[in-house]
Amino acid sequence: MIMNIIEVLARYFEQDTCIEHLESIRWQGAPQCPYCKSKQSTKRKETSRYQCNGCNKSYSVLVGTIFEATKLPLPKWFLAITLILNAKKGLSSLQLGRDIDVNRNTAWYLQMRIRKAMQEGEDQDLFTGIVEIDETYIGGKKANHSKKKRQERRDNGLQITGMQDKQAVLGMLERSGRIKLQVLDKAQGKTIKPVIEQTVSKDASLVTDGFGGYAGLGKQYKEHQILNKEKEEYTRGKYHTNTIEGFWTLLKRGVYGQYHKVSVKHLQAYLNEFTFKYNHRDNKSIFDTLINKCALQNNTPVFS
Repeated sequence: MIMNIIEVLARYFEQDTCIEHLESIRWQGAPQCPYCKSKQSTKRKETSRYQCNGCNKSYSVLVGTIFEATKLPLPKWFLAITLILNAKKGLSSLQLGRDIDVNRNTAWYLQMRIRKAMQEGEDQDLFTGIVEIDETYIGGKKANHSKKKRQERRDNGLQITGMQDKQAVLGMLERSGRIKLQVLDKAQGKTIKPVIEQTVSKDASLVTDGFGGYAGLGKQYKEHQILNKEKEEYTRGKYHTNTIEGFWTLLKRGVYGQYHKVSVKHLQAYLNEFTFKYNHRDNKSIFDTLINKCALQNNTPVFS
């Protein structure tokens, strides 16, 4: 069970308590300069900062983490992390802002930094066993566009319906529990297959529908079960894609119900959030897991 709000408020109600917790995670009692890696430093009086005796720079435990340069108290960060983890279908920036008493832009900034920490590393073990693979498309229906926009499309000879303005997303779900989501420039074999190769073991059994982008995978993997859904073949014994299709339903309820609209630029970050929650859904220490990732997060640009 995820740590609830009452527990977080009781345990991390002060800035100093949060700092001490992050220091214990990152340094285990031995502060290290993030600039020169020296462990020789002097604690500054009445602050949470240290003075490095090697390069003479001042630093705190927040340097190099998602919390670096924040003006928001850490108890609000910890509370925001709890609220996000407890929101199965996502949490809008407006709602988060109301919950922790910040404006919408600040709440969105927090969410994007936390999603960055949620990103799973590339050093994960390859998926094995039965792996369900499917693609979906994120974006509004053209039929729901305003009358003016629909008329403009007709005038330009463009279709009102279709997938060309939606963003393709590839999903790979390991039957034993993990999922990986990847935004694609376009759903086709040359974009799909490299992602599968980087994620799935050659000893795995793949299950897909008859989409042409998956053609030829049977030559590279243990087996490739292709379900003919046009002929209403949705399962073949233990082989089906019901699990990942159920996940798509949850994802789209979150995107359309909570966030309403997600730009292509930031879509992968939102997918990282859903991926992390799914992959750690049985982790009773998910709060601690994410705080650890936040504390150890390398501070590369969030919005690049």
